Formats: sequence, C-alpha cells, structure tokens
Amino acid sequence: MKIVHIIPTYNEKDNIGLMIEAIFKTGKKYPRWKNEILVVDDHSPDGTEKTVRQYQKKYPGIYLLTKKKEGLGKALIMGYTCAVQKLHADIVIPNDADFQWEPADFPKLVKKLEEGYDVAVASRHVKGGKVIGWNWFRKLNHDISNCLLAWWVAGVHEVKDHAGNFKAIRVKGILEKVPLYKMMNAGFSFQLHILYELSKTGAKFVEVPVIFKERKFGKSKIGLNKYYLRDIVEYIRSSILIRLDRSASFFKYVVVGIVGFVIQTVISKILIALFINPGVAVTFGAEGAIISNFILNNYWTFSHKKIKGKGMFSKFIQFNLVSLGSIAIQGVTVGVGTFFLGNAYWFILMVFSIIFLVIPYSYFAYNRFIWKSEK
Repeated sequence: MKIVHIIPTYNEKDNIGLMIEAIFKTGKKYPRWKNEILVVDDHSPDGTEKTVRQYQKKYPGIYLLTKKKEGLGKALIMGYTCAVQKLHADIVIPNDADFQWEPADFPKLVKKLEEGYDVAVASRHVKGGKVIGWNWFRKLNHDISNCLLAWWVAGVHEVKDHAGNFKAIRVKGILEKVPLYKMMNAGFSFQLHILYELSKTGAKFVEVPVIFKERKFGKSKIGLNKYYLRDIVEYIRSSILIRLDRSASFFKYVVVGIVGFVIQTVISKILIALFINPGVAVTFGAEGAIISNFILNNYWTFSHKKIKGKGMFSKFIQFNLVSLGSIAIQGVTVGVGTFFLGNAYWFILMVFSIIFLVIPYSYFAYNRFIWKSEK
C-alpha cells in the first residue's frame, strides 16, 4: 500500500528535514506500507527547496514540486492532484512541516482506513484531542472558522474539526472522484471545501484524537498579513456556497417529490373512483411515485453520484425496499386515519404523511443507502 505524504512549505528550512526524517522513521515500523513524501514549495527564499533536494539524494521516494506563492489551498490542490494522478497513491496524508501536528501519529489515521473508514481526520475536538499554546487571536480565528462558518453556515457536520491539514484519505473510490481541477481555493478554506467534496462521494468519516502544539521553529503563517483578509473573505464565501449547494440538492429532491406526489395523486384518485380501499389505492399510487422518483433523483438530484450500468437494476430493487418504509407510512396513516375520520379525509392524511413523515425519512435513507459511492 502506497502512502503519499503531502507537505506544503514556505520558509520551512528549519523544519522540513526533521519532518522527512520523522515520517520515514515512523514508517519503518510498518513495512507493509510504502511511504513517499511530496513537498510542494512556494519558492521559499530561505532555501527550503535546496534542503529538500539534499534529502532526495539521501532517501528514495521524495518528490518536489515548486510554484509561486499563492496560498495553502493552491499548494494542496497541486499536491493532491500529483499524488493521485502521477504518484498513484493508495492513501494521501497531507500535513504541515512545522510539527504542530505530530507526524508520528499518522499510523493512527492509516489504521482507521484499514478498518474500513475512507477519511480519518486528526481532531482537536473529540475526546482525547486538545490544543496546547494558542493565544486568544489564534483561538478566536479558529472558533469563527471552525464553529460558526464551517458548522453552522456551511453545514458540514461529517466531522467536528474542519480546519486541520492532517488527515488520511483513501484514493480509490473517494479522492479520485473529487474534481480537484474545479477547486479554486487559494487559502485555508480548502480544508473545509475538501471535506465537503469528500462527503459528496459517500465517504465514511472518522475523527482521531490528537494533541495540536505550537511550532518550535520558524514563523507562523497565521496572522495579520497581506493574505489574511483574502483568506477570511474566501472562507466566508466558500461556507455560503457549500450551504447553497447542499440546499440546491434538497430543493431538487423536493421538486422530484412534487412530481411523484402528482403521479401518486392521479393514480390514487383513479383507483378510489373504482371503489378501491383508500389505503390500498394510496399504496399503489406510492409505487408509481417511487418509479418516477428513482429515475429523476438518479439523473438530476444525485447526478454527481449517478448509478449506471448493471448496478442500476439492483439499486432500483434496493430503492424499492427502502421505499417500502414510505409506502407503509402512507398506507398506515391514510388507512387508520380514514377509518376514524372517514374516506373524505384521505387526501389530507396523505399530504400530512408525505410532508411530515415521508420526506425526512426518504431523504436520509436515499443519501445513506442508495446514492453513495461503492467502496
């Protein structure tokens, strides 16, 4: 199994050699893993690039990309793309060069992927994780970006720690499906955006508690500089766009549901006019809506996770099995309701069951069981 560690650098001459040594030292304990290191350097004026080239002579499996200084996001996009397309990694682990995240913790993340998870995030916000050495400014920045923007505005709830660089990501079926070429994040908003894009692949997330420390060598990149305002504005913009994108998916789902509702109503009315029991009529109408919903959701609502080929029939069967819950909810609600209130209330009861019971149940079930990436 090939693991590619992506280390973005800018003026990290004092740290990058130590980081390389630490990764390879830890990696020796796990001979079944092949560890390689990809450094993405923003033409550091302190000689970081020269140090990396010296280590390339000492160790095989060290790669170097250089680019102009544009921000952390641009460096990581370049690194992720190279690791997937050129180095053919099985697992990608980005980390910073400054030892704020302890590189010796990377096996904890990889082991979670071996257990079946797709994304293992080093977390400061689960039991056992913590931060040492932050001042009030750093804490304020983190709380605003991680809690207010990422959690509440963007609505990314797959993990609690959205801002960290240190994570392990499975490539096959997960990272390889992320459209990295479309990501335009220049700054640290990339950390939130990549989590969201990974969630859209159906990835299974887990957080691993770690201790986050202040750097020992070099100067922190967090602070009031010419990129700070740009990165803040970009993070706010990215959070809003993620929320809108998620809302758009739900909006499409509702539209598809309305179409299905019309189909169900027409079928139900015809059957009731033929003196079929309202509960039975609504059940048959629901199956007609299910067929419509499957087709429209597959090619529109969840088009980014579209089911194709031979798997489509089996997924349709699964869709029907999941939808049995919807049919049962409506059939029982209408059947019991009309028994007590009379047949004249069948339509009101059907609408009530769809809005308050079926829609929440179905949206959850479709995302969790039907339109998710195959592992």
